[in-house]
Amino acid sequence: MKFPTNKNQEKVLQLLLDQYEKSKTYTGDNRKKQTFSVPPGKICSNYSDSFADVGEIEDFERDMQELSAKELVTLIVRDGEIRRIAAIEEKIPEYYRILGREERREFLVRERKLYESYLGKHSTLDRFCRRQLARLERGNKAEYPLKRAEELLKLAVKILENREEILERELSIGLFGDSKVFGKSYRSAVCSILEKNGDYGEKLYGITNAREKELIILGEHNIHANPSYIYLRGHGEFVLGNGTTLRVTPDYPIALSAQAVEGMTGARILCKAAMTVENLTTFHRMHSEEVFYIYLSGYHNTLKQYVIKRLATENRTLKWYHFGDLDPDGFFILEHLKRGTGIAFETFRMGVEDLVKYKDFGKSLEENDRKKAETLMVRGLYRKELSYMLQENIKLEQEIISWKEKV
Repeated sequence: MKFPTNKNQEKVLQLLLDQYEKSKTYTGDNRKKQTFSVPPGKICSNYSDSFADVGEIEDFERDMQELSAKELVTLIVRDGEIRRIAAIEEKIPEYYRILGREERREFLVRERKLYESYLGKHSTLDRFCRRQLARLERGNKAEYPLKRAEELLKLAVKILENREEILERELSIGLFGDSKVFGKSYRSAVCSILEKNGDYGEKLYGITNAREKELIILGEHNIHANPSYIYLRGHGEFVLGNGTTLRVTPDYPIALSAQAVEGMTGARILCKAAMTVENLTTFHRMHSEEVFYIYLSGYHNTLKQYVIKRLATENRTLKWYHFGDLDPDGFFILEHLKRGTGIAFETFRMGVEDLVKYKDFGKSLEENDRKKAETLMVRGLYRKELSYMLQENIKLEQEIISWKEKV
């Protein structure tokens, strides 16, 4: 017969082992003999309740009597009631066998070996694993259960070592045989590990939305939610790896894939200026013979950063502008763009005068907008524009300007 036969008995033994493993007796630091016991209320919460179910109380007492009869515990009884359930020290090894539970010492050895085995694989993982080893050394639990930690570390290595462009759903199929498992069960946790221990600070500065952070982190390792294309329009010529020359005009914009961009051997812009545009609607509205337009789709990723830097390097006389939403996030995107490319972008139609002119089309700021505005202003950035937004409680989407003025 399997023993213990029910959850009450199993819970008692688990609680006694938990208490034992946290004690100085277990670590060998005790100076006097320790005893281990739990009150009945820890197992049967209604035990001392006058209105408790009589049958439930009788079942609990019968379960405890059975443990006592097997000489696994000692019952401390007073006035006919069980007051404490105490461990019999020499029977503690038997508790492990009965429960099929691994002793904490052995478990800790396996935990340490896991984190030690990933040291040297990548600086990001070095930081994470050393933090976990330090926690274990202090007697604390690691951040993740052992099985979960092992899965996340394997996944982190795959992400950090990835060099080819791959979609999140493809990564999920390749690793788990299911296109949705990565997004549902692993993406948030592994991205949290990478964010806390990797070198993404400048890229993530000011970004509070969790999904936006994940897109940027994974994008840095060529993992994308959707196929990555860069949209371009204006006068320019691009020579692809196969020798094909693509000519772009304001009337015939193009979209280049990551593979096409990476194999590009030449990029010539036949305009005086280049402009990054935050939103797709505005990108399609913009038209000037003297400006070359690049669609960002919010925060730029590795592909767009590469193209912008490539264009700047091969066309050194270009003057660079950015046109984004007139809200705190729009200015954060601009700062993110400056840091990622090293280019001193100037703003286009993102001033107070535009906020005033199109005030009737504005929206109220949200709490997150206010926090982002204050963060930028503390750094001395865009004080005039952001002060007006905060004072008037207004933000504006760029589409109204590109639509009304056909800039």
